[in-house]
Amino acid sequence: MLNTIALNKKNNKSDRINHSVKKINIFNSIDFGEILFLLLFTVSVAFKCFYFQYDSRLNGNLEFTEINKNMIISSIAVIFAIIAIISLIFFKGRKTALFVVNILITILVLADTIYFRYYYSAMTVSLIYQVGLVGSIGDSIKDLLNKSDLLLLADLPVMLIILICLSKYQRKVQKVTKFSFRIIISVTLAAFSIFTIKTVYGKTDNDIYNYDTNHVIKQMGLLYYHYYDAREFVKDNYLIDRNLTSDDKAELEQFFENKKKTGENFKGVAEGKNLIIVQVEALQHFVINRKTEAGAEITPNLNKLLKESTYFDNIYFQIGSGNTSDAEFLSNNSLYPLRDGSIYFRYPGNTFFSLPKALKAKGYNTYAFHANNSSFWNRSAMYQAVGFDYFISNRDYVLDEYIGWGLGDTSFFRQSLDFIDKTKPFYSFLITLSSHHPFNFEYFQTYEFDVGKYEGTLLGDYLKAINYADSALGRFIEMLKEQGLYDNTLLVIYGDHQAIIKSHSEELFDFIGEEYNEINWIKEQKVPLIIHGPGIENDKVISTIGGEIDIYPTIANLMNLEAPFVLGKDLLNTAPEEGYAVLRDGTVITDNFIYICSMDKAFELSTGREMSQEEYKSELETYHYELRISDIINQKDALKYINKNYKQN
Repeated sequence: MLNTIALNKKNNKSDRINHSVKKINIFNSIDFGEILFLLLFTVSVAFKCFYFQYDSRLNGNLEFTEINKNMIISSIAVIFAIIAIISLIFFKGRKTALFVVNILITILVLADTIYFRYYYSAMTVSLIYQVGLVGSIGDSIKDLLNKSDLLLLADLPVMLIILICLSKYQRKVQKVTKFSFRIIISVTLAAFSIFTIKTVYGKTDNDIYNYDTNHVIKQMGLLYYHYYDAREFVKDNYLIDRNLTSDDKAELEQFFENKKKTGENFKGVAEGKNLIIVQVEALQHFVINRKTEAGAEITPNLNKLLKESTYFDNIYFQIGSGNTSDAEFLSNNSLYPLRDGSIYFRYPGNTFFSLPKALKAKGYNTYAFHANNSSFWNRSAMYQAVGFDYFISNRDYVLDEYIGWGLGDTSFFRQSLDFIDKTKPFYSFLITLSSHHPFNFEYFQTYEFDVGKYEGTLLGDYLKAINYADSALGRFIEMLKEQGLYDNTLLVIYGDHQAIIKSHSEELFDFIGEEYNEINWIKEQKVPLIIHGPGIENDKVISTIGGEIDIYPTIANLMNLEAPFVLGKDLLNTAPEEGYAVLRDGTVITDNFIYICSMDKAFELSTGREMSQEEYKSELETYHYELRISDIINQKDALKYINKNYKQN
């Protein structure tokens, strides 16, 4: 009996020991060092994403609104999804993998932050194809960096030290138990993340993503945006059928058949004349006819030219992420640029019914001039596609005046005129360079132009740069007169895009004496458009709302050119109440209202009153339809197939 009791006590003790061992084994299967590292990874990546959201001001100051709450939840869910994927892929070295991923995310967020400050959009997959541009915009990148950006790097040394310590002192655990535990946790975490992301996505206004990808960032977070962008890139480039369907063809032909035809005002008044278009780098409307505090005219030569020209003072730039190249595309093709990436890179093999080709059909020589690398923005390939006979680039010029990015505008104009065969009609398209961001080039450090209290600011540097650009244009006009070209040429001058970026909006609105708000900011995104030539009214101001897309159809009317597939309108035959501009992000400006796509709201132009959707929805759909038509044309090379009866060399 005593032996039995003793045996039972021994067995009970053994059971307690075995149970304790099991507890220890389960306890040991949890790697608390890894949990610490996962938490640090989550906090670090979340901070970087929210830093971008705050710096970009897409989500205001990250106040706890419904949109911001959804963005935060979505961002953390995506981070959990990344952790789940890494845990499933890596049996060993998971912490090292997390550290490497953190470095990659840091680089990406830093690139997004810098890029957004200038272009008001985050990086895209398409921009990887344009990575060669970085070398040429080094000065702009340096200017766009802030000291606070160092916060994005602060966690990396800490994580590296912790990683080394954990790797050195990490306890060994049972692999089988840990593998099972890892699979269960990873799958559960992935399922939770996907469910959360889909739930948040369902609450967003995702229809607007087609027009403005900033809405993806605003509502779903930066990391989800990059997933969305990669998915759309694969779909657009590898999954979508680029073949033009019969329905597409019918839709396009119906659109152009219904499009309002050009009127008769000024038709053909410049027929047979030379055409010179000057696209001035970063020339914005607000500097025209304006003086500094010291009373100096910023653009005296352009102001003088206005007296001999027709001036369109309500023209908006409509570029996308292709920036300067998009402005060139708009003015020479009257099609919208792409929502993502530069058309110069993505579709240089397309068929275009362009302004150079229309003039070539009339026996003109066609020239493109730009004192930069011929490969920059893939111009050498694209210029051939749109019909330029000659492209004169940096290798063709003598670098006898160095400013900023290369050859100064004064020398650029002088040398460019020497390349033109003036014995027959010509079209010359000149793109200037000296007034490029960041404007603070060494040449302008001693440039004598008093900008008063704005000395040393982005605005002050810009005013100096654009004053120099204006003086170069003044000398160019004098050369045209000296060579007998001024009175026999249709001269068109316009700006390509903004100069003052949103992060410096305070300087701009202080200078022009207005209050900053989103409506006024949109109103300032205008560029001057000046047309001088035979038959053109002198000292005439036309305030019809338009965009760079309207330049080609206006010129086509003046020169009596065939332009059957333009999306723009002839500004000389458009009534003021019929004017409008559609920006690439879906923002629309009309004579009645401004629809701001980033806010998904419309405001009455005269009063600033927020309008109900019923007041503008139908009209807005008509304007947005132009973006759809342009995308079909560009993505499916549609002009190669529609209306084959029309031939353009």
